[in-house]
Amino acid sequence: MAVKMTVDGCQGCPGKCCSDLEEQIIKPRTKADIENLKWQLHFENTHVFIRNKRWYQLTLGKCMYLADDFHCTIYEDRPEVCRSHMPPECEHYGEIYDVILRTPEDFMAHIVKEDRRKKKIARAKKQKTARN
Repeated sequence: MAVKMTVDGCQGCPGKCCSDLEEQIIKPRTKADIENLKWQLHFENTHVFIRNKRWYQLTLGKCMYLADDFHCTIYEDRPEVCRSHMPPECEHYGEIYDVILRTPEDFMAHIVKEDRRKKKIARAKKQKTARN
C-alpha cells in the first residue's frame, strides 16, 4: 500500500532513496546485450526493473552518508542527483517499477514473454493485411 505524501515529503521516510541505486540503462536488443544483463543478474545485489517502458539497473545498498536516524550527514554538500530527487517519484510513495527482474530466470522469462507478444502482434498484422 502506498504511503500518502505529506507536506514535508521526506518526513517519516526511512531513507529509501538513499538505500538503493538506480541507473537508467538501454533496453537489451541483441543477444550480447541479453547475455550481459543476464550475467549481471547473477549478483545478489543487482536487479533490473522497467518503469514506463524504460529500463533501469538497481543496485541494492546504502549510501555511506546515510545516518542511522535516516538523515544525510553531508546534506549541505550532497550531490545534485540527491538534491533533485523529490516525491512523489520516490519509492516511499509506492512501487517504482512496472516489472522487476531479480534473477537471470526472471529476466529470461520476461524476454520470452515479450518475444511471444511481439510475434503475436506481427501475426495479427499479417493476417489483417492478407484480408485487405
